[in-house]
Amino acid sequence: MLNIGSERVPLCSGPNRRSFLTVGATAMAGLSLPTLERLTAAGKVDEDKAKIRNVITIFLVGSPGQNDTWDMKPDAPENVRGKFKPIKTNVTGINICEHFPLMARMMDKVALIRSLNYNSGASHENGQRWMMTGHDFNADNMKPHMGSVISRIFGSKGDLPANVILPGPIGNTGAGPLHGQTAAHLGSAHEPFFLNADPALHNFKVTDLEVPQGESASRLDARKRLLEQVDDLQRRTETKTTTAHDAAYSRAFRLLTSPEAKRAFNISDEPASVRDRYGRNTFGQSCLMARRLVESGVRCVTVNHFDTVFNLSCWDMHADGGGLNNTYLDYERMLCPQFDWAFTALLQDLQERGLLEDTVVAVLSEFGRTPQVNGKGGRDHYPAAWTNFLAGGNIRGGQVIGATDKIGARPIDTPIDPRQMLASIYHAMGINLDATMMPGPGDRPIRMVEAEPIRQLFA
Repeated sequence: MLNIGSERVPLCSGPNRRSFLTVGATAMAGLSLPTLERLTAAGKVDEDKAKIRNVITIFLVGSPGQNDTWDMKPDAPENVRGKFKPIKTNVTGINICEHFPLMARMMDKVALIRSLNYNSGASHENGQRWMMTGHDFNADNMKPHMGSVISRIFGSKGDLPANVILPGPIGNTGAGPLHGQTAAHLGSAHEPFFLNADPALHNFKVTDLEVPQGESASRLDARKRLLEQVDDLQRRTETKTTTAHDAAYSRAFRLLTSPEAKRAFNISDEPASVRDRYGRNTFGQSCLMARRLVESGVRCVTVNHFDTVFNLSCWDMHADGGGLNNTYLDYERMLCPQFDWAFTALLQDLQERGLLEDTVVAVLSEFGRTPQVNGKGGRDHYPAAWTNFLAGGNIRGGQVIGATDKIGARPIDTPIDPRQMLASIYHAMGINLDATMMPGPGDRPIRMVEAEPIRQLFA
């Protein structure tokens, strides 16, 4: 099986035309091939004239509380300030949670944005859509994932896809399937490639990149040529143009036969000391894999820290005693140390390899958590104020943008909405937001995101 977006394309019994055409066909139905071709020029960047950067997004599914992590309120009442203490960082005047000691030593590379907010609902999916697409939407008006937009603009570099999500897609987070991790109307060529495997396992391998047992490479290539002949005949005899143009089909064959792809995903090539530095867990090894993929030419890598919020230790700290029973102990013993190790190892590794100045690292989440601790000792969903941060590329680290009030309940300085975060990431990658258009409703080119970048990030 090969994962192209949310579809799993069967290959064991031989690929068939229909299985590949179904990938992204619904999303592409509203755009004709000529329309896409006309828009190509508006969505491409000349690599000879632009500084093209990469992006690694770490998405903290469940969302940590701002008062317990990166916007602490030590002078607030006990039921607001929580159980953790702030510590100094290597930037005078910036304090963060005591359970991020490694990050505290690298704060000069990080720009904290403490005034994020939106008001369109408090479900995980609302926040996921906002932070991954720069839009909220419903099933009738889906918007593409940031990585799919980047794929459309920059295209693939080599055989690897431009847009990869690790270790797999977000699943059940409580309110439906619209998480913002599809290409939507941009089509199958820009769907994320989901790893759907745990790189922390001792026997890890990407089975989707293995030629099926008993299938030689030459036979696979012969099948490909035969299918292309059938497609060509069908295109000449059908009255309607095949709009998807077999993008997923071609991509599958490239990945199956690419030594470059196999090398990029072969994490066992890494020294044990490097793997240890990231943390021998799914999140840590996914962050390491993200570095390997960017180094191999992938433009956008998203690391999902968890794929659900139910019945596991994650950032969704309701402390409800049931399926959402995450508490301060989970933060202290697992979540904060796991993030601290992997995030700082990623920045250090990118810097040592000369990649940090070309790679924007964005740490995003769905919302904040209630300023007051609830009656069970946890905090609930709260999109009115929270903190995310950026590093790398041309981001100016060692600064805080925005501020919340004395209890972390609302922004009181430089309020930032999710669209500005996406605009800032695109801008940091060298994309001209005023000149680069995306396909929109009715074949009309539209702006990528209706917001301006956060200028302080680049000052």
